[in-house]
Amino acid sequence: MPPGRPVAWLALSAAALSLAALPCRAIRGGEPQKSVVNSIGMKLVRIEAGEFMMGNSHPLQEELAELARTGPPVPASDLKDLYPRHRVRITRPFYVGVWHVTRGQFRRFVADTGYRTESEESGRGAWGYAPKTGRVQQKPEYSWRNTGFEQADEHPVVSVSWKDALAFCGWLSRREGKAYRLPTEAEWEYVCRAGTATRYWPGDDPASLVGVAKEAEGGATPKAGGASAGAPAESPSFTYPVGAFRPNAFGLCDMHGNAWQWCADWYDEKYYERSPLEDPKGPATGKYRVVRGGCWLVKASVSTAAIRIGFAPAESRFLVGFRVVEEVGRGRTNWTNSGDAIPDS
Repeated sequence: MPPGRPVAWLALSAAALSLAALPCRAIRGGEPQKSVVNSIGMKLVRIEAGEFMMGNSHPLQEELAELARTGPPVPASDLKDLYPRHRVRITRPFYVGVWHVTRGQFRRFVADTGYRTESEESGRGAWGYAPKTGRVQQKPEYSWRNTGFEQADEHPVVSVSWKDALAFCGWLSRREGKAYRLPTEAEWEYVCRAGTATRYWPGDDPASLVGVAKEAEGGATPKAGGASAGAPAESPSFTYPVGAFRPNAFGLCDMHGNAWQWCADWYDEKYYERSPLEDPKGPATGKYRVVRGGCWLVKASVSTAAIRIGFAPAESRFLVGFRVVEEVGRGRTNWTNSGDAIPDS
């Protein structure tokens, strides 16, 4: 599967599918946030305006050493887009989905509109994964409906492009009479960190993700009722039901792992050098769109709060989904935060 932005440490090899147990560490959450539930059963929490330090909180050489400790060494150029660390001010409150958009919610959108995803419309299909052979390939039969592995409606929808995610936001905006969109990259990191400054919101060590996320190199079985709880030990568990693990202090689940999440921004590896203080929205143009958060297949070391990847927006991958933001005090809109029109559907 050709990556949108080649990086040595994002290799999707057979070795990445091994699941190793990690010791558990207690995690203390914060105060409950104000939450709402919309007409399709999507739960969102209110996030207040505030400031945080965006980017990697550890020096470059320290991060390179950490990656070398958990896998093959990587060139410094692969991590330079995480620096410089810089202050960001989020000036407006907003609501954000507690979980990824689910297959069931995306199915409802498709049923209401007759929408066909980019991979379906093109006839080329999405990138899928064949568990029996371990092969990753793009085929016409792969789409959000068929990723190559079993998913239920409670799992995050994947194999959707950036445009497909925007089309969902446009439908939801019209349905609810409110402004739904993808989060900016800055908003995503702000809500992921939830007041922390460590590699992951629970801590610096990948072991801190136990009970919080499940990546290829470790994690924990989801709480009772999780569909992947009965998966054979030698098999990857793929995606798992949203909300299967504990939330962060803002009440958000799966900020690390499960599926990569589309953001509104164009990707630019040097954007942090000129990012504005208030409400950065990314560069005006680009070739790739930002994805954040990691997924069930990659190592914990590439699922940190700071890691940012650029994927081609038209590609549909079995690793990539999204969550939504609802703007506070604004009616429905036909525009994303990055200034691109939401396609009608």
